[in-house]
Amino acid sequence: MATTFVPSANTRTIDWGSAIVAGIVAMIVFAIVEMAFSWASRGASPLSPLALFGTATLNALMPSVHPGGGIKTVIVGVACLLTLGAMSGIILGYLVDRLGMAGAALVGLVFGLAMFALDMYAIARALPVLGELRDWMSALAYAIQGVLAAALFKVMTREDATTLPDENAHDLRDLRNVRLV
Repeated sequence: MATTFVPSANTRTIDWGSAIVAGIVAMIVFAIVEMAFSWASRGASPLSPLALFGTATLNALMPSVHPGGGIKTVIVGVACLLTLGAMSGIILGYLVDRLGMAGAALVGLVFGLAMFALDMYAIARALPVLGELRDWMSALAYAIQGVLAAALFKVMTREDATTLPDENAHDLRDLRNVRLV
């Protein structure tokens, strides 16, 4: 006969599937925002950010090859962003799992801005093509992606307030008034 000494609410694990989905959905929104900014404010093609991320990915994987910026480069950019979205969702899921919604949104904001700084100022040194996206519009898109990924994860993993603990679980608070000797 197995006995549970810890209430089930204290043994929660991170829902990695929800973290990955939240990160991917937030990255899709990030791509849409970047495409809209590219078209409306930068005066470039809406596919330009995807092509830039694809070019950076191809330059990192095959430095001797010069990508042409066509549809294949855009597809590589989309694949890169979806992969990064899944990874950022996992990292944010770990960071915000036990926080409330406001705390998670704040952590997501800081995470998004940190990713902007890392991408546009550190990685862009090795892959200069990313320097074209170094502006306030990209910083805003990164911030939106971070906040959205954290908030989506919290919404997707929200526990129902009416859930009762396992009936067979022992609450250790009951031991406060027990005589040990």
